[in-house]
Amino acid sequence: MALFALTIFLSAALLFLIQPMLAKQLLPYLGGGAAVWTACMLFFQAMLLAGYAYAHALCRFLSPLAQRRLHSLLLLLALLSLPLLYQPDVSAFSTQPPLLAVLLFLLFTTGLPYFLLSATGPLLQHWFAGCYSTASPYRLYALSNIGSLGGLLAYPFLLEPGLLLSEQRLYWVSGFVVFAACCLGLMWRHLAVLAPSYRAGAARLRQPGAVRWLLLSASGVVLLLAVTQQLTQNVPPIPFLWVVPLCLYLLSYILVFNKPHWYQRGLWCYLFCLSMVFGLLLFYMGRQFDLISQLLLYLLVLFSGCMLCHGELARLKPEPRGLTGYYLLLAAGGALGSLAVNLLAPLWFTQQWEFLLVLLAIYLLLWPVGPGTRRWQQALWLSGAVLFTLSVLALEWQPGRQNVYAERNFYGSLSVRDISLNGTMQRRLIDGTTSHGAQYLAAPLSLEAQSYYRTGTGAALALEYFLPAVLTRSAQQLQQRKFGLVGLGAGALAVYGKPGDTMVFYELNPAVIKVASEHFSYLSDSAATVDIVQGDARLMLQAQLESGSQQFDVLVLDAFSSDSIPQHLLTLEAMQLYWQHLHSDGVLAVHVSNNYLDLTGLLRNQAASRGLQAYFIATPAQGTDPAAHWVLLTNNQRFIQQPQVQQALSRWLTPAHVAVNWTDQHSNLLQVLK
Repeated sequence: MALFALTIFLSAALLFLIQPMLAKQLLPYLGGGAAVWTACMLFFQAMLLAGYAYAHALCRFLSPLAQRRLHSLLLLLALLSLPLLYQPDVSAFSTQPPLLAVLLFLLFTTGLPYFLLSATGPLLQHWFAGCYSTASPYRLYALSNIGSLGGLLAYPFLLEPGLLLSEQRLYWVSGFVVFAACCLGLMWRHLAVLAPSYRAGAARLRQPGAVRWLLLSASGVVLLLAVTQQLTQNVPPIPFLWVVPLCLYLLSYILVFNKPHWYQRGLWCYLFCLSMVFGLLLFYMGRQFDLISQLLLYLLVLFSGCMLCHGELARLKPEPRGLTGYYLLLAAGGALGSLAVNLLAPLWFTQQWEFLLVLLAIYLLLWPVGPGTRRWQQALWLSGAVLFTLSVLALEWQPGRQNVYAERNFYGSLSVRDISLNGTMQRRLIDGTTSHGAQYLAAPLSLEAQSYYRTGTGAALALEYFLPAVLTRSAQQLQQRKFGLVGLGAGALAVYGKPGDTMVFYELNPAVIKVASEHFSYLSDSAATVDIVQGDARLMLQAQLESGSQQFDVLVLDAFSSDSIPQHLLTLEAMQLYWQHLHSDGVLAVHVSNNYLDLTGLLRNQAASRGLQAYFIATPAQGTDPAAHWVLLTNNQRFIQQPQVQQALSRWLTPAHVAVNWTDQHSNLLQVLK
């Protein structure tokens, strides 16, 4: 019996340990966006479904000895495939569309091992029920979720802080070898005692409750992914913010399957109804809350919803003989939920409406039915759904605002809105919940940069007043400045281009390029020659280096997605790449305005490591323009000593922390949280 427990615990831990590890490996190659995690979850849910389907078919159609032979063969093949995981090559898939690139990379590197780990839970529970007829196999399901929880928690608190990515992969590969040995030993020891006719229940998939199992499982996964998306659209998508929601998701399974009496339907319904109110506030006014408040409220929404979905699943579970079909339907629901978030939601919605819709769906799945239900109870429940819907419509409608354009893709959701400000129309680009540029529609204000890019901000000063450290260039060369700009937004920084200047924008999201070109006039009005390179800035700069340095005078780093910045653009290796493309007297301007992160200490340390000086420019909020914080890295004293720049220099808001430094192999976002 102990070998069953050890094998199922180890398989679950490995199953969930690899998820944040591989997702973090993928982030730099796909722009560091939050959608990388949801795309990974689509693969993991699909492989979980495939594993459960394999387990169900194996137990239903093959004798125990035939099961042993086939599963042993697949385990040996998985062991032979482990070198693909130990030395993965992400760049081989970088030319594919981002979602397809994620799926192909994961399938190629970890497909067979993950498939077998996914099948382990229902397989071992089925075999356990045949060997120990008086014991409940559902306790092993709770144990597997405890193993999953342990694997998830081990990553952000043990593996990520203390090990390089290459070392993390080595430890995982070693763990899989131990798991395979345990599983092989278990099969060759226990399966011979099972009766040849022992099969999984054949009719369980056609039970009346099957559709309800499917919907409850799908709703739990949609809620998990929607909450994670909401959390990581304003903070960089790090494993910690992936792991915490997933831990609560698993914890709800552990509680309801291990201790059924912990699921008190009335209590969790009450908490979930309260959470629906919090969900509305977070969706429309989330930026008004600090990070800790957002985290706690989102997690309350998630946990209460998952306790209801999974509590109902536990209450409706079948007899042990039908458990493989039951788990198959649960996995199918999870895969459908993941497909809905990754494929259907971006096609159907321009905003992340799935977050609000899944709250309403869970509420309706708990519709009061059965003996003793009164009509007034059903009427009250219906009125709650109507009130929630009307609240969404009321919050969505805002006087004085016109929606011009909206689009959603793998990289996030964009909208263009016209807003009346004191009788003057201003157009804004909204990425997620954050304004990424604004422009007045009427001249002469339409020719002036607004928001974080207005006159006097750090980037504006660098572009307007850049001068080489020593006047060794000719007058013609001085009029042919070259600027690199990582992140396009509405294109506001193009207003600082002068005749003879060249401005090269690097933009990952094709939707941003479309919006800036078609709905804002900054690019077309610029006096400079404007070029746009579509793709991740770091990958594009690395590729361009093969044909020589770009020789930028100023490089502006402003690659935000909503209110977060991709970590791979702020590592020591990234800084080295930037300075290979900058003149030795150039200026690197980094936008650090952020509600939740303090990146100034990180940049000061990176400047020091390269022998550069770092300068902080904080422009206070004025009217509708927000406060803008920029850090300039340079040794060009001739530029810095200009009166316009000297007057803008500010004192650092926080002391330097020498321990904060990021590399491609190791970065810890917790170090820079405000």
